Amino acid sequence: MSSEGIPDEWYFITPPQNVSWSKDSNSSEIDTYGTNNPYLSYGTTKLRKLTLGGAMIEGFSDGKNIEGNILDLEACMRMVLEEETGYTSPYCWKVFAGDKCYGTYIITGVSVNEQMRDMSGLATRATVDVSLTQVPSYQVSSGIDITAQVIQGSGDEKYADQVDKLNGKNDAADQDKKVADANKANGTPSNSGGGDTGGSNTGGASGSGGGGSENLIGNGALGNY
Repeated sequence: MSSEGIPDEWYFITPPQNVSWSKDSNSSEIDTYGTNNPYLSYGTTKLRKLTLGGAMIEGFSDGKNIEGNILDLEACMRMVLEEETGYTSPYCWKVFAGDKCYGTYIITGVSVNEQMRDMSGLATRATVDVSLTQVPSYQVSSGIDITAQVIQGSGDEKYADQVDKLNGKNDAADQDKKVADANKANGTPSNSGGGDTGGSNTGGASGSGGGGSENLIGNGALGNY
């Protein structure tokens, strides 16, 4: 159990009755008058939606309630705040069935159907449906949002002389323009030449991230992009 009260992994006692997933796209037909072959716009391949349905949580046979198990599953959806960085995100989970891994997901919904309860009303047997959405690998990070990092530009020494010359031409052109404007304001005719102008700007940003110990399931962190 992690310090935030989120389990490091979560297991089903019995396999889900059904495992299903879908993968859609963002596509649409463009209505065009007078054609039998309308234009198809295909914009995005969407992420996989995974559903684990009818998985049993059992405690009745051992005379135990399963309230804690259900709360642990719900805790897998909790947002986590990194106090040092101020970064907040849900955990990501790898979903396994035996040795098969379905990929990395966030849990988007948990549905619980209590089937048996003890005399105090606590659930002793229930089935759960878990809905998950796949997370792209570049969003699984160590909790650092690379979009929040400072973007710092840097000059290349190879082109430093050329940049200085261009800046000098720009300064001379600005000075000539100021003189011409002043002469014009005073009614003095002037004739000034022009020069080539240009500029150079280079910049870059870098970020790094790595997944946590991911195992529903393990965990990592989801970046906000």
